[in-house]
Amino acid sequence: MNSGSFGWYDSFKESQPLTPMIVLQSDTLKAHILTRGATLAGFWLRGHPRSLVLGFEDPLAFDSAAFYAGAIVGPVANRVARGQIELDNQVFQMPSNEGTTCLHSGDDGLHAQDWTITEQTASSVTLETALPDAAIGLPGARRIRTTYALEAGNTLVLTITASSDCDTVMNLAHHPYWTLDEKADVSHHQLQVHADTYLPVDDQNLPNGHITPVAGSAYDFRTKRAVPVDQTLDANLCVATARADTPRDVATLTGWTGLALHIASTEPGLQVYNGSGLPSDGPSALPGQNIAPFTGIALEPQGWPDAPNHPQFPSILLPAGAEYRQETRYRISAD
Repeated sequence: MNSGSFGWYDSFKESQPLTPMIVLQSDTLKAHILTRGATLAGFWLRGHPRSLVLGFEDPLAFDSAAFYAGAIVGPVANRVARGQIELDNQVFQMPSNEGTTCLHSGDDGLHAQDWTITEQTASSVTLETALPDAAIGLPGARRIRTTYALEAGNTLVLTITASSDCDTVMNLAHHPYWTLDEKADVSHHQLQVHADTYLPVDDQNLPNGHITPVAGSAYDFRTKRAVPVDQTLDANLCVATARADTPRDVATLTGWTGLALHIASTEPGLQVYNGSGLPSDGPSALPGQNIAPFTGIALEPQGWPDAPNHPQFPSILLPAGAEYRQETRYRISAD
């Protein structure tokens, strides 16, 4: 394949029913976006034939996949103990879909919504969805907008905004699984995260309330090192104690060829999940990929998980009439 090619990006089977697929392109990048879940279904750098995020050959497979590949998750990402959130002295019950825990707002969260395209250019798209009052068990008529934009410098910019007509909670996250080389798993990837502390979890993968130094733990990525695949990593690294107005450097992931992903975000946390639970018996992956345990790593900028049940964590309260705004920048570099 010549260096001017993106490789495979438009060969979805013609026999499949029409799926709302958006194709964005810049001089160096191409992205596929699905309206279901506002999902990043594929992401290519010119000269590299494989998608840099895990995806499926059949775009309809994203509907049945149970691991949120590329989707926007929320309105409350990550795990909530007992699915319960107290707000204004009232307890709201979210759906439990992981034992008694609510993960990514349950089966009908934002990842399962059909978003509407509101603006589109050759290199950007904005999608919008609405949640009525009491949807997902939470208060407020909520409106969420997501924009994907390809910019100069091999950069994909993700901007998510949200508003509500009454006080509610909002913690949105993007959930792609990154794979930067053709190795069998992510153990050949090097990860660096700008975080000195993390949130240890209990046997239900819920934060136990402690804010713990990463030193000596499996989550010490202060200097670049290989992603371990001999154990599960699935916890929040504490990048900051508050959200920022503009993106700050969060993490760098580097494949064995030197291709690197640089993440900057406004969010105070980064959930690091090394893909230990990815299924090996699912639908066919994109060309050149294989989906199985540890074949992709999720690096998810977001608020700290289960924050409403831990007053010492940064708040995810969204007051009535205020705007939630997240900006996350994914920049690709190649040696």
